[in-house]
Amino acid sequence: SSGINAEYGDTTLNNMMFIAVFDDTIEVCQLVHNILSNLREKKERKTRFLQRIIPVSNTCYASVEDIKKTALEMIKDTFYNKTPKTFGIIFKSRNNSSVSRDEVIKIVATVATDGDTYSEFNKVNLDNPEYAIIINIVKTITFMGVVKDFKLLCRYNVDELTKNYAASIKPQNEAAD
Repeated sequence: SSGINAEYGDTTLNNMMFIAVFDDTIEVCQLVHNILSNLREKKERKTRFLQRIIPVSNTCYASVEDIKKTALEMIKDTFYNKTPKTFGIIFKSRNNSSVSRDEVIKIVATVATDGDTYSEFNKVNLDNPEYAIIINIVKTITFMGVVKDFKLLCRYNVDELTKNYAASIKPQNEAAD
């Protein structure tokens, strides 16, 4: 088949689903960026119930040690070079109280600047970061991804991105009129 090799994963949370893609040739963060950029450019809403798309490139157990190790693996290609860049860390935790938000943000920021090695090149900018490091903890699993244009694409919120042209979606029974 020519479709994407993917599988639905149950998060056991209301209004949240996880789709795992098993194709190493697909860069999930770039795919979601392209989808949202396309929605923004064409000003056409193509979904009725989808609110937000959060790409996940890495997962790990929800512990500070595992998050640090996974963050290092995830961001080294993007952040460990001499090209100046800005970043912000977006953290959300659901049904988990074992991991401290402040501790995770501090550790991931340290990883992004590699202590002092790249601190002159990689700076935190929460207003309009070039890259957003997204960390979502759901129960005992951490979902992580690095995305571009987080603010420009309305924090990857499809509702916000398309709110001025939401009328383009009509219920199927109205479309026949």
